[in-house]
Formats: sequence, C-alpha cells, structure tokens
Amino acid sequence: MTGIFKNLSETVKRRVPLKWVVIFIAVQITAVAAAFLIFGLIPVSREVKNITATYGLDKAADKSALSENADLLFKIREREHYDSFLRSALALSKSDSISLLIDLSDSLAILSLKGVFLFQTKISEIEFNKGLDKLPVFLRDSLYSGPFMVEREFASIEKFPVVVKKAPKDTTEANADNSAPVLPTQNDVFVLLAFANNLVIEINQEEDDLAGSVKAWREYKKGYSKFFKEHNLALFKDKNAPEYLYRIKISIPREDARSIYRALPLKPFVLVRY
Repeated sequence: MTGIFKNLSETVKRRVPLKWVVIFIAVQITAVAAAFLIFGLIPVSREVKNITATYGLDKAADKSALSENADLLFKIREREHYDSFLRSALALSKSDSISLLIDLSDSLAILSLKGVFLFQTKISEIEFNKGLDKLPVFLRDSLYSGPFMVEREFASIEKFPVVVKKAPKDTTEANADNSAPVLPTQNDVFVLLAFANNLVIEINQEEDDLAGSVKAWREYKKGYSKFFKEHNLALFKDKNAPEYLYRIKISIPREDARSIYRALPLKPFVLVRY
C-alpha cells in the first residue's frame, strides 16, 4: 500500500512541476491582496482624505491647544451628542410606528413607541468598520446618528409569517378557521439594515451555535455577500456611486434580537447614539 502512494506522489510531481504550484499559490495570494487594497484600504483612505478636505480639517489648527483641552472637549461633545440624541428621540415620538434606538454609549438596543421605551436589551459586542472608526467624531455624530429610515433590509428570519388559505365557501367555513398563524420559535437571527446615506447596521445574535435551520443561515449569508458584491461592482459601473459603506455591527441575545426585528415595522426609523 505504501508503495502505491509513493508511486502516485511521484506521478503527480512529474505531471505538476513544483514551479507551477508555487506560481499558482503566488497568484492566489496576489489576488487576495489586490482585493483587500481595492475594496478595503484604498476606499477608507480616500474617504478620510475627502472628508478632511471638505470640512477643512487639513488646514492649520493649534493641535497643542486641542490636546491640552482634550478631556474638556470630549465631555462637551458627549453632552451635546446626548442632547441631540434625546431631541431626535423626542421627534420620533410623533410617529405612530415603533422605532429602534441603538445606544452604543450605554450598550443598549431599545424599541420605542411615542417616546415610551417598550423593550430594551444589552448589547454584548459592538464593532465599527475602519471608515466609521476613522471618521472625525463630530461628523460621525452629525452625519450618521439619525434618525434614518431603513431603505433596504434582509434577515435570516421572516418578519411576518406567510399564510396561504383557500377562499371559504360560506360564512360558516370562514368563521371556522380564524386562528392567528403561529410564529416559529427556533430561528437564528442575523439582520442587515441599509440606509440611503451609505450606512449599514448589522444586528446579530450573540450565540455562536445555530438553533434553527442551517439552510436559512446559508441563505442569509448568500444575500449578505451579494449585497456587498453589488456595491463593489457598482463602483466600476457608475462614477457617482457611493464609494464607501459605513458599518456598525452589534450582537444581542438571540431571543431579544428576534423580538426586536419582528416588532419593527416595514421601513422603520433607526437612531444611533455613539
């Protein structure tokens, strides 16, 4: 048996020279590095440079004075941002639909209706992508706090159950089956909310294990990858297409994530406190 494997190995070596194997691996590594630069580092640096130039942040400033008053400036900014957050939440109270408040400072995800907090849960993990992390604080607060209406969303669970019924023949038959559909209890929760201002918010369950269908999770990952591929391809087709997506990812308990997602209406408003 050992002789068979030895002969097979020698045959493969003769048919595929080591040089070509090395070249193939080098090409793969180069392709991955190029993709990382094109869709990762380059867009981030370009976006930061554009914002810096647009808002005059590259012009002369007394950086030493700023560093000396850093603590004071931070407290002022934090207070102003919190006041803005409360004013925005108050503005949302005029709406008749449930909205989502994401308080990253206190690590809370909150469902709100007319200014009343209906439900809240603790955020266990918060992640910014590099662009949002590098964005000047006052711009992040003013441009990506909201409230914003969700333009596009997809998830690993259904927001509403789909029920197919045949038309009843008479009133007796119609009254016989008037029970509400039962929602499935075991589903994994992964949600992507996209906004018109190039902001993307991901809400994921904090549990690593899958409690429901693996197929549903795979379908979500397929749609997730397609979303970002379409965005990257648009950069080559349309010069006016947005170059960079700012992303926030939060993780909360699976049951709470399910409750929040299914309580939100279609096209909900989302408000973020950094």
